[in-house]
Amino acid sequence: MPRSGVAMGAFRWIENTPPSVFVREDFYAYFVLLIFHAWGMAMLVGGGLVVSLRLMGVASGARLERFAVFFPWMKVGTVMAILSGIGLLLGYPAKALTNWVFALKFACFIAAALTMRHAAYAYFPLAASGKVVPAGSRGVGAAAFLLWIGGVACGKLLLYTNTVLMVSDG
Repeated sequence: MPRSGVAMGAFRWIENTPPSVFVREDFYAYFVLLIFHAWGMAMLVGGGLVVSLRLMGVASGARLERFAVFFPWMKVGTVMAILSGIGLLLGYPAKALTNWVFALKFACFIAAALTMRHAAYAYFPLAASGKVVPAGSRGVGAAAFLLWIGGVACGKLLLYTNTVLMVSDG
């Protein structure tokens, strides 16, 4: 992850902006952002896991197209997670952006979201029209499931894997 003088200078600049200072120093700001991030991730990942499990064959008695109801909630969760995540990132940019686990978290979530998008366009219309969903949907569901779990695991590991908290402190 970036450790060049230019990157560290950018982190130092961000750390000294009023929004960054506010996130770190206000009694409630960081925790409110964490709560919204958790809610957003719960809607996004929770919906993703449910749809993934259904694609894998769990609850096969339930019609696949009925699970499309999770997609709007996943979109709301995505917006909440991104906005709160930007706020959290503003508070401690060097902590996240110098940690390879942060990049892996993003890679997992982006890949999971793209996999869900593929499933939504490839399998849900077939199911809605009464056609047989291809057997490959199980593999797509399994891949998405593992990516969602991997992203959550990386998110939790962020608490323990950073080597830089703030550039301004060093």
